[in-house]
Amino acid sequence: MAGTIGVGLVGYKFMGKAHSNAYRQVASFFPDVALRPEMKAICGRDEAALKAAAEQFGWQGYETDWHKLVQRDDIGLIDVSTPGDSHATISIEAANNGKHVFCEKPLANTLAEAKQMLEAVQRNKVVGMVNFNYRRVPAVQLAKRLIDDGRIGKVYHWRAVYL
Repeated sequence: MAGTIGVGLVGYKFMGKAHSNAYRQVASFFPDVALRPEMKAICGRDEAALKAAAEQFGWQGYETDWHKLVQRDDIGLIDVSTPGDSHATISIEAANNGKHVFCEKPLANTLAEAKQMLEAVQRNKVVGMVNFNYRRVPAVQLAKRLIDDGRIGKVYHWRAVYL
C-alpha cells in the first residue's frame, strides 16, 4: 500500500490547474506509486479566486501567503507553479523548511539562482525536481541531444519529472 505526502501548490492559474489535475489523476496512471499526493493547500494572493480554485480543483484548503504554506507541518512537498521570477525564492525557502520541491520550468532565471536552489536542497537533504510538461518540443529534444553528446551542460542532482 502506498504512503502519502501532503502537497502545497503555489500558483493556481494555468499551471496550477494542470498540476492540480495531475495530482488528482496520478493514482489512475501510476497505481504502484510509492507516495500518493494529498492535496493539502493551494496558495495565491486573491483570496476569493483562490477559495474558488481550491474548491474546483479539490484542495483541502488554501493559503494567501506562501511563507505560511512552506512552514506547514502537514505538507512535505511544495509545488512551485508561479511565474519564473519567484521560483528561486520560494524553492529555497521551502527546502530550508525541510520540504521537497517540485518546480515548474524554467527552474531559475540565472545560473546563480539555480546553484542556490541546488545548494538548498542538498544542504537540507530534500528532493528537488523540475517539471518539463512539454518534453517533446523540438528545442527540448535538441538540448537533450546536446547534453547526451557532452556538448553542453553538467548534470546535477535535480530530477526531471515528466508528466
